[in-house]
Amino acid sequence: MAFDHFLLTRFSAVLRPDAPPPDEDWLYYRLAFFVDACLPSVLSQKGAEPFEWLIMFDDRCSPEFRADVEELARDAFTPIWTHAPFRRDSFAEAVGERSHTAYVITTRIDSDDAMATDLMAAVQGQFSRQERLFVNFPRGIQIDRSGAVYRADVLSSPFLSLIEKRRNGELPETVYVAKHARARGHGPLREVKAPVMWAQVLHGTNLSNIVNGVRVDPRVVGERFEFDLGYDASLARSVLVRGQVSHLGRLARLWAAHPGEFTKWAEARAWTARGTHERAQQAGAPTLTDRVQDWERDTRKRFRDARWGLKGWANETLPTREGVVSGDMEDVLKREQVVVLAEWSPNTSVREDALRAARAYADAGFGVLIVAARDPWVRLRRTQVPECVTVVRRRNSGYDFGSWSHALLTWPQIADKDLVVLTNDSLIGPLRPLDELLRRLRASTADVWGITESRTPAHHLHSFFLAFGGGVLGRGALHEFFAGVRPQESKRDVVVSYEIGLTQVLEKAGLRREAGWTQEELGLPRETVLPLWAWQSLLEAGFPFVKRVLMTAPQFADQRAALKQVVGG
Repeated sequence: MAFDHFLLTRFSAVLRPDAPPPDEDWLYYRLAFFVDACLPSVLSQKGAEPFEWLIMFDDRCSPEFRADVEELARDAFTPIWTHAPFRRDSFAEAVGERSHTAYVITTRIDSDDAMATDLMAAVQGQFSRQERLFVNFPRGIQIDRSGAVYRADVLSSPFLSLIEKRRNGELPETVYVAKHARARGHGPLREVKAPVMWAQVLHGTNLSNIVNGVRVDPRVVGERFEFDLGYDASLARSVLVRGQVSHLGRLARLWAAHPGEFTKWAEARAWTARGTHERAQQAGAPTLTDRVQDWERDTRKRFRDARWGLKGWANETLPTREGVVSGDMEDVLKREQVVVLAEWSPNTSVREDALRAARAYADAGFGVLIVAARDPWVRLRRTQVPECVTVVRRRNSGYDFGSWSHALLTWPQIADKDLVVLTNDSLIGPLRPLDELLRRLRASTADVWGITESRTPAHHLHSFFLAFGGGVLGRGALHEFFAGVRPQESKRDVVVSYEIGLTQVLEKAGLRREAGWTQEELGLPRETVLPLWAWQSLLEAGFPFVKRVLMTAPQFADQRAALKQVVGG
């Protein structure tokens, strides 16, 4: 055979050197999609010359999961176990040592996706001893949780292949040499006209897949693939038509809100209508979609900046009713240990997680002051709070540091308390008792104590929970620091000026600081951002909260299933 062909899949190899291994729940969640869709679709390939399937797994998994993978791998694929972060050349050595021909073909597939029964044969059919050529089949489908099927035309799709000629015994680069959407920056790209060749299975932990095509008859799944997700593959014509009409409305709203998605769809349809064609290598591989999406990002940024500027002006100039909304301030001030919790919401009520945390702190003997920041046009409703919890309203400026500064300047006696905790509503919980958190806090002899610390972009304590002991907040450098807090242009400016700036003030003043949980204690690399990439380890070690951003930001989608089991919802 003139070539060796390899199918490549990254299953659970981490993308960053400081990232912890995927948790067990996510691994089995992902494995279920692999077993239901990806594995049977690959095993059902017809008409292709032999190929080898290499799948990369993080080796920091349980023995049980590894045994399950090894059982599935028999006569199906070759698992590669490693805890090195995934890079563009991660498969190069494994492919190189298994290849014995001058030409190598590598094809990529994600572990939760599937291929039509003739995809591998069709890839091999494009081989003609090319020095270097990316091959793509633009037409595929997407299948959502309900079993609805949508057409997906994608230029330079995630199901890309690379034909390359090896020179002088060098390792092959493999299809992962480039991000699939930017393949033309690394070689010519052939878009091949063909029927539906691949399927993306949409679920709760997809990182970036959205539905951007028309709904089609689900019979195409049975016609082009051999796997069974348990969905109804036969719909009455009337049901399908109603679903198609409803989906067209959703598409229209998507395209109106994101013109780049419409351009992506239209550009793919236009190129595929031309039939099989080859596009030359081009640095950067700019497309019409790229230009529209750049315009869209710039426009959104300008509107966002203008909106924030207008809101900032409104909060500085329009009259705002500030003061106590719920509770008795004297109940808070009579305590020697006080929590000041910065809260913000566009709504008229205080976040439930802020109230839940306040109740837990009050039960532990703290006086709790919730500083609720609201825009002038938002009416903050009174809410029932337990004894020693008070809600006050302030104008919405200065982020969390602005709220903490407001509390310390309005009620200066708080700064002199024996223990003052400054925290915010970026946390969900408590999900566990506060016992271990308070034990570590009260055992510390540091002047300032935080939950965790970071070394980037400079060494500093994370500001979502900071504790100040012995009245240090009311004296010298720290008093001046909080009295000098002013609104900043962006959250990044807040981090640089105040989160990192606070640690710099502590160092200059000779005040001792300490982090309650460290990377060393948890056995993780020093670069690991513990609240984001090691939230499970923190929970197990006694920290009773998780960061809210884990439930909302797309980069944490692969952790969502495990998070929901802990948080609920």
